Amino acid sequence: MIESFLSAVALAECDEMGHMNIQHYAGKAEAAAHVLAALGGPTARGYAQPDQMHLRFHREMLAGDRVRVMSARCDLEDGPARRPRLVHRIENVGTGLLCATAVTSYGDDAAPRAPDGALPDEAAPRSLTAPAPSGLTREEAGAAHMQRTHLSAIAAADCHADAMTIPAFLQRVSRCQSHLWSLVGFGRRQQAEAGLGTATLELRVTRLAPAPPGRALEILTGFTPPTGKALHYRHFGFDAMTGALCFIAEGVGVMMDLSTRRAVVPPIPDTQFA
Repeated sequence: MIESFLSAVALAECDEMGHMNIQHYAGKAEAAAHVLAALGGPTARGYAQPDQMHLRFHREMLAGDRVRVMSARCDLEDGPARRPRLVHRIENVGTGLLCATAVTSYGDDAAPRAPDGALPDEAAPRSLTAPAPSGLTREEAGAAHMQRTHLSAIAAADCHADAMTIPAFLQRVSRCQSHLWSLVGFGRRQQAEAGLGTATLELRVTRLAPAPPGRALEILTGFTPPTGKALHYRHFGFDAMTGALCFIAEGVGVMMDLSTRRAVVPPIPDTQFA
């Protein structure tokens, strides 16, 4: 692996619990890919965004923590085809511990150059192993009782090469989560009063269409009632003007007792929310 990014966690990157928010793990993985592209020199296609990013979260990072990203190529062999991939280790420099992994997949041969390596066990999918759904329409999402949790315009700053980036989509997803918990009947205020919080363990984001600047993005969210401690949810990002499905974010998380930092069975009431 090669060092591809070195920085620190800013206070503005942290959520209401003081932990670095999910979009900034994705942002640091993307920043690392840009460094690799710059170090590798120009290519015929230039830098291209990944089609998919799979994240696993191992430890929290707090404001002021020093962060390093180590990266390698770990292309996926798919029969005679070869799918370019990068794996990023997001580490806390002060402790030397792994905090998150990001595996990014690219179309054609668009991945930046990096030393070859194998996909480590700590970066491999655990719960999100089935192929991502791709054919859902806005009407089908509504019929499945999914709820609108976000609507905003897409700005040029959200995009690279006139297409919204995965970190920009996750910035919106992180705000959808407040609506999600309220919809299932146990909102952020109720969690705080009960001394509980939530943590994402695994997240997969798939880009399906460009979502260019000047358009509006609508996110519809679905939730699977928990059978144990794990919480499963999906956020579908649609072009509000054309109805095209642009992004899917699939997440697995837990609710935890903030005093013990242990996962608990979430006290979520029965709901019609899908």
